[in-house]
Amino acid sequence: MAKLITESNFDVTFKKEDKSMYIEGIFASAERKNDNNRIYPKKILEREYDKIMETVKNRTCMGELGHPENRSDISLQHAAILMEDMQWKNNDVHGRAKVLNTPMGGILKNLVEDGARVGVSTRGLGSVSEDGYVNDDYMWLTVDAVSNPSNPVSWVNGIYEGREFDLPKDLKDKHPSDQEVSEALEYHEKRIWQVLDSLEK
Repeated sequence: MAKLITESNFDVTFKKEDKSMYIEGIFASAERKNDNNRIYPKKILEREYDKIMETVKNRTCMGELGHPENRSDISLQHAAILMEDMQWKNNDVHGRAKVLNTPMGGILKNLVEDGARVGVSTRGLGSVSEDGYVNDDYMWLTVDAVSNPSNPVSWVNGIYEGREFDLPKDLKDKHPSDQEVSEALEYHEKRIWQVLDSLEK
């Protein structure tokens, strides 16, 4: 099963430049055990970095205010930050994101200006081996702005890692392609909304 994997970092800074606000700091790290007891092999993170940088260059890599609870896509309606640059420095990916002039971006600005502790968290999809290494099926989706999780070292009770995706049976013994995972996600997202709609009726 593929899980939505998140990693939080609060060692970031918020800066104001020309009336705009930016987030700068370490967005991701490789080859070291993090607070969630997971390790990202550098070759996997480098592969995903190359992919996500295409969206950064195209100015389509946006993050939300908090992790979404029932989907993996990036919602324009909930967009709060826009990734402007990410660069490797040793085993860390240092990033810079602009806080957007959107409703969610406005909330983020107000939180920071009022002294709230806000950080960033990568959002990705994949699985983790028993020894804590993130597997080759990992896909880095985006970076979100988050508050401090209640239990940052817990695999189950972190910001959001509870959603599981059942992949088609013929994919369980191999690493699925991006398209195959996307199709599985689309199917489950439709099922989730069908359930929500039925509860409202």
